[in-house]
Amino acid sequence: MKFAKIFLPCLLLALVAIVSLVSVDKRPVKEYQIKGMHVYEMAAADETKPVILYLHGGGYRQGITPSHWKILSEISKATGCGFVMPDYPLLPEHTALEAHTLVLKLYSELLKRFPASKIIIMGDSAGGGFSLALAEEILEQSLPSPMHLILISPWVDITGGDESIAEYDNWLHIDELHQFGLSWANGMDAHAPMVSPIYGNMQGLPPTDIFVGTWEIFYPDIINCSEKMKAAGVSVTLHVGEELGHVFPLYPAPEGEEARQTIADIVKSSTERTTALSLTSLMQ
Repeated sequence: MKFAKIFLPCLLLALVAIVSLVSVDKRPVKEYQIKGMHVYEMAAADETKPVILYLHGGGYRQGITPSHWKILSEISKATGCGFVMPDYPLLPEHTALEAHTLVLKLYSELLKRFPASKIIIMGDSAGGGFSLALAEEILEQSLPSPMHLILISPWVDITGGDESIAEYDNWLHIDELHQFGLSWANGMDAHAPMVSPIYGNMQGLPPTDIFVGTWEIFYPDIINCSEKMKAAGVSVTLHVGEELGHVFPLYPAPEGEEARQTIADIVKSSTERTTALSLTSLMQ
């Protein structure tokens, strides 16, 4: 029953998500390019709302899917936030260094239009690992950090994964992931933070929410990563889906709907907290 409810056919996922391809609250999605990289953006409902920089998953091989449009559509509608989603370069033609250079450039361009206190970085799976690596790069480059990170089943170690959980994980396959990860690194050390952010410097990262299922091979790596973040002084909230699989917040199932509502609540509370801090700063 759990399998039937969670691992729905891809066709059903696409049909459920198709409504996400239209504009939200009459806010259109526009497309532009950053050095040849296509970027999709929808403005926030007003200037008080944040913008989510969303990095999609797909093992660094697959592009944006209907499930990514769906989660952004739902969160944007629930919170009034805007979003920016780059269609970043992928395997087999491209590698980590190329993609990170372009997405860091995109973040720098966003800082010209939005204060960092209005930017949330969010991603799922490979995009979740990319999001954490990007946040670490931002610190290394001494750029203003985003207000919040939201990581959904992040791939934090390209040579990681737990074989003991493989029998429960009907999505991810360790050998295949290691092959993809090493190809993405393209000769870079597999422990380099750009490709395996669990090994990066986490001190100074913004408040972070992490979603993970106990039935995904990334589960131990993600738990270890969250503990390392906490040890570095990062405010981390872990959302564990018992007997749920990889990227469960994207599922067209009750568990996914509940997780997406939780993410919307995180966006709202993070915005309220940042606004309150800004007002306090102005009054001092």
